[in-house]
Amino acid sequence: MVKDRMVELLQEHFELNLYEARAYVALVGFGVLTPAELASVSEVPAPRTYDVLRSLEKKGFAISQPGKVNKYRPVHPQNILEKFIEEWQERVAEELEAKKKAKEELLELMSPLIETEIPKYGVEKVWVVRGIRNATLKTKEMFEEVKEQILLADDGYIAVNLESDIIKAIDNGAKAKIIVTETVFHRLGTSKIMDYYKAGKLELKLIDKLELPMLICDDEVFFALEDMAARYFNYETQIWIKDFRVKALFEGKFNEYWEKAKKA
Repeated sequence: MVKDRMVELLQEHFELNLYEARAYVALVGFGVLTPAELASVSEVPAPRTYDVLRSLEKKGFAISQPGKVNKYRPVHPQNILEKFIEEWQERVAEELEAKKKAKEELLELMSPLIETEIPKYGVEKVWVVRGIRNATLKTKEMFEEVKEQILLADDGYIAVNLESDIIKAIDNGAKAKIIVTETVFHRLGTSKIMDYYKAGKLELKLIDKLELPMLICDDEVFFALEDMAARYFNYETQIWIKDFRVKALFEGKFNEYWEKAKKA
C-alpha cells in the first residue's frame, strides 16, 4: 500500500519511528488533527498520541496550536524533508571531518609502535587472514610497502580488482612479473596492466592452470588454502608469511610456473 511505503521511507531515511511516521502521514492526509482524532484515523495507539505529536513537533515535522485541546498540523513535506537533508549533510560533513582528524591523531600516536614493531620483536611473522575484505586490505598493504619485486600468480582476483595498487607499486619503483590464467587475461582487457605490459613496464605470461596462486612482495608471501566451499562464500582462508626462507620456497614454485607459462 502507498501509505505503508510512505511510513517505511520516513522510518528508513528521515529518522522517525513507526508511530511518528504513521502520525505524520495522517497529518499530511487530514491537515489538522487533535491527539484524539489522530488515534481514530491512524494506527497510533491512543495513549501514545500526545507523546508522538510532541516528538514530531520537536523534530520539526509538525506545528501545534495551543488551546483547550491542542491541535497539530504538518509542516509541508517539501520544506521539512529538504531541511532534514541539509542538516543531515552538515552533520555528516562534521562527522567525516572529525573522523579524519581522529585518524591523523591516531596515526601520529601509533607511529612509534608501528616503526619499532620489527626490531622490537625481531621475529618472522605468520598470520591467518579470513574473508575477502580482510584479504583485500592485506594485499593492498603489501603493494603499498613493496620496494623491489612483485611476483603474482593469479587465477581470478588480485590482478583484476587491485589493478590500481599494482600500478602504483610499479610507479614507485617495484619490478613486477605476473602470471595469469586465460580467464583472468581476458578480464584484464584494456586495463592499465595491459598498457604497462605493452610498454615494457611489467612482465606478463599466461598459464592454463595454477595449483597454487600466490603473491610475493619482497620477503612477504600471501596465498590461499584450498577450500572451494569457503571460496564460494567469500570466506577463504589466506596465509600471510614474512620469512625469507618461505619466500625462497614460493619463489621457486613461481619460477616453475614462469617457465611453463607462455607469453601474453
